[in-house]
Amino acid sequence: MIPPLVVPALGLTRIVIGAGLLINPMGLGRALGASDPEQTAPLGRLLGAREIAIGLGTLVAWRRGQSTAPWVAAQAISDGSDTAAFAAAAISGRVSLARGWGMAAFAASGAISEALTAIALAKADRASAL
Repeated sequence: MIPPLVVPALGLTRIVIGAGLLINPMGLGRALGASDPEQTAPLGRLLGAREIAIGLGTLVAWRRGQSTAPWVAAQAISDGSDTAAFAAAAISGRVSLARGWGMAAFAASGAISEALTAIALAKADRASAL
């Protein structure tokens, strides 16, 4: 069973992270040790908008009593793609090797936990439909 506040917490966390990226779009580049964080600002804005959209979708579905499994799965897919992007940036030398792999590991942990949560939510949805 998923604790009742996990889904809204996931949605709110996405919105907060997204707002942070929109407010400080160079922050991601700095955190990764990019040689020119200004070049990462457009990416920071894009990721911020993505995070807010997924977070809002999650919260709206939760508030309406709709299935949140697809939205949590979207979070897992989002973090999975971030894992690949951070790893590629680290391998290419565009960002600090240690920071790039650290962010890849962090994103992978999110992707895994969100995927498992989405599976549990989908199972709960199927069980309640019986």
